[in-house]
Amino acid sequence: MRRLPSVLATALAATSLLPSPALAQPARSGETTAATHVTAKAIKGQATLYELQSGGGNCSYPSPPAGNLYVALSPGEYAAAAACGGYLDVTGPKGTVRVKVVDQCPECRAGHIDLSRTAFARVADPGKGLVGVTYRPVSNPRVASPLSFRVKEGSSQWWLALLVVDHGNPLTSVEVKTTGGAWRKLARADYNYWIAESGVGQGPFTVRVTDTRGHRVTAKGIRLTPAAVQRTSTKMY
Repeated sequence: MRRLPSVLATALAATSLLPSPALAQPARSGETTAATHVTAKAIKGQATLYELQSGGGNCSYPSPPAGNLYVALSPGEYAAAAACGGYLDVTGPKGTVRVKVVDQCPECRAGHIDLSRTAFARVADPGKGLVGVTYRPVSNPRVASPLSFRVKEGSSQWWLALLVVDHGNPLTSVEVKTTGGAWRKLARADYNYWIAESGVGQGPFTVRVTDTRGHRVTAKGIRLTPAAVQRTSTKMY
């Protein structure tokens, strides 16, 4: 899924792009709430550019985001997929662009981000290849589409892998239950699918999703249909 070679940036101190767990206030089941939080501090760093070779990067999205405005993060900032699906505002010499986190840049140091060619052109001359930028996580970014779910190939009643798409803020928890069953918390893999190692049955499933800003929603009727993107009418906020 990755990647064209990227220029290695100067090492910077590791900086988390995720808000403190203390800022997220869990909602009751079926409700959506917005947590109180402080504005994330801008991070000074450097940006290079690359293009995805196929799909949606290490975050496993079926395709790049609309407009090809995306970013890959260093391993520490990618945080084993915890940053997937969130957004950054990146500012360079030419202006500011909003990009979706879809990928990991294994060779990047903390503070070095890898922008899509389209996004890089919004903030700097692509001919430079490497440019100083500042960037910050976006709280509650506007997302055009409601939540979608994709069941990974190979899933069955005995093993389930579920991808959540178009949630806006990064996710902290995904839970699943069948009719009459109890909630089962899934474990996130570093390729951004949420896994139930022993399965959750044949479905259909109700899925409960919680993000880093404390929003929690449920989506019903998710089928055990591998490789199909299942769109819903549920939005995180």
